[in-house]
Amino acid sequence: MAHAPFRSSSGPFAPGPAEARREVRRAWLSLGMLLPAFVLAVLTGDWLLHLQGYDDSAKTVPLTPTLIAGGLALLVLIAPAAAALYYGLRALRHGNPAGLAPAVSGGIAAGVLLLLNVVALVVDR
Repeated sequence: MAHAPFRSSSGPFAPGPAEARREVRRAWLSLGMLLPAFVLAVLTGDWLLHLQGYDDSAKTVPLTPTLIAGGLALLVLIAPAAAALYYGLRALRHGNPAGLAPAVSGGIAAGVLLLLNVVALVVDR
């Protein structure tokens, strides 16, 4: 008599609907993209400032170009965290409790990154 392989009751490979497992995997992969998103956001912000005529030697940059470049770079930065929140909540809705951890982590990461960038903008002005 063959035995089924042992599977834990939680995690991305837990028994349950295939959609829920897929959403948990997507949520964790989205969280894993935070570091590449950080690098891409820095490059995007610098590139947008350069396109507007400001280079690294500029001591101060007016508010409008800062908001344009910083806002778009911030969207690039928080996109993976927001995706982790979205996919984690979808996994919960489909019945997989393993989606809670990436959802909470993504929500906290997005909130903290947004708060840090707004505080940095206010303090620099």
